[in-house]
Amino acid sequence: QNTIEGPYVDGISITYGAPGRRQHIFTYAAGVSEILSYNHCCPCNKGQAPPAFVGNDYYCESGNSGNGKCFHEEDILWDGQQCTSQEATCCNKPNLPWFCKTFSTPISGDLEVRLCTDEDLQNE
Repeated sequence: QNTIEGPYVDGISITYGAPGRRQHIFTYAAGVSEILSYNHCCPCNKGQAPPAFVGNDYYCESGNSGNGKCFHEEDILWDGQQCTSQEATCCNKPNLPWFCKTFSTPISGDLEVRLCTDEDLQNE
């Protein structure tokens, strides 16, 4: 699903508003590889652009310096460190891993933080 209501990212989605009326705040996306360049990598590494509702309010990084599908604990995501040349522009954002967002009007209600996977378990 490529909507804010579904698991649109491999990563963390931060929103506010009730289900069915969610509004995007920020996304932390996990690219599948930092050395390969294809659709499931970060946008800075020739991956697919984020959905329109995300805009530029995201960080994307891959901790995978190989091409296997596994958890890579030696390269922490979204810290701006250990980025290969393909991902260099993903890792030069100011304030990593923190973000700052200004709203035109005050928001109220609960914030929602969701850990999302956008494919079937067998392909994650």
